[in-house]
Amino acid sequence: MRTKFFAIVAVLGLSFVSASRAQDPAPAPPPSGPVVGLSLIVTDKDGKGVNSIRKDQLRVFEDKVEQTILSLEADVRPVDYILLIDSTGSFKYLFGSALEAAKLFVLNRRPEDQVAICRFISSDKIETVQEFTADGDTLLKAVNDSYLEMGQSAVIDALYLSADYVNKHNKGNEGRRKVVITITDGEDRISYYKQKDLRKLLDETGVQMFFLGLVVDLSKDGRSMQRPSPRVEAEELLTAVATDSGGRVFFPETKEQLVAAAADIIYDLRAQFRIKYQSTHDGSKKGFRKVDVKFVGAEGDEKRNLVTPRGYYVGPKPPAKSEKKKS
Repeated sequence: MRTKFFAIVAVLGLSFVSASRAQDPAPAPPPSGPVVGLSLIVTDKDGKGVNSIRKDQLRVFEDKVEQTILSLEADVRPVDYILLIDSTGSFKYLFGSALEAAKLFVLNRRPEDQVAICRFISSDKIETVQEFTADGDTLLKAVNDSYLEMGQSAVIDALYLSADYVNKHNKGNEGRRKVVITITDGEDRISYYKQKDLRKLLDETGVQMFFLGLVVDLSKDGRSMQRPSPRVEAEELLTAVATDSGGRVFFPETKEQLVAAAADIIYDLRAQFRIKYQSTHDGSKKGFRKVDVKFVGAEGDEKRNLVTPRGYYVGPKPPAKSEKKKS
């Protein structure tokens, strides 16, 4: 009888252990990061914007780890954008063309878009000519009243302060996009901010940069064996900033090319996409996340080129330089 009793106890003990294990909580899933939304510009093999792409034609990698795309849709959000005009004396032969291009952006804005007009010369002359408004007549007057001044051009300072300005306008409203469109020869002579400072700000804010780079009057001759020509330096600067931000740069050499380039940017503003994915990376780990979006169309699909920001920043933001004030 005793043997039977111990057998029963042993069975009950095993049952208890099994039940206990069954009730243990399942291991927690690995932590995940935020839902990320990135702008996406799609162009054909000739660099012309197109308004068609399928989700199955795209793959997204964050820090080289493939992510699952949640959605891909046309980005129809209104745009807050700054028209930033180089007003240095060295730009005098192209200034008339720059103003004509600026008017194209004003005339082709959408009713819900808000536009500001800014100008820059040196670091101490980066000015808001017209605050954000949707009134076309007011904006055109600001463009028509533009004028040149002598000074050492501070392109990077102007871009930095403009990106900060547009980012703070309608702050917290995720229903609006942020853009700076700059018309300049791109020759930076004496900026306080460095290119790396501008890159960090663009990573943190998601502001897109578009450029009409009127570099035709810059010298093609190198300053020295170690330093490239002013034209090459300008082209490299504008190209790098546009690429970092998911925007585009154009280098027109004739008035016809200038009008065509402005039309391309206007199209880019209206025909963008927004791609969203759930990051698989730990959201508690702060810092910059590198993102690559690749086209992987099926056989027979026409080749597409993709323009996206280089990544995004998970806050809190690192300490920044003391900001210069824009008048």
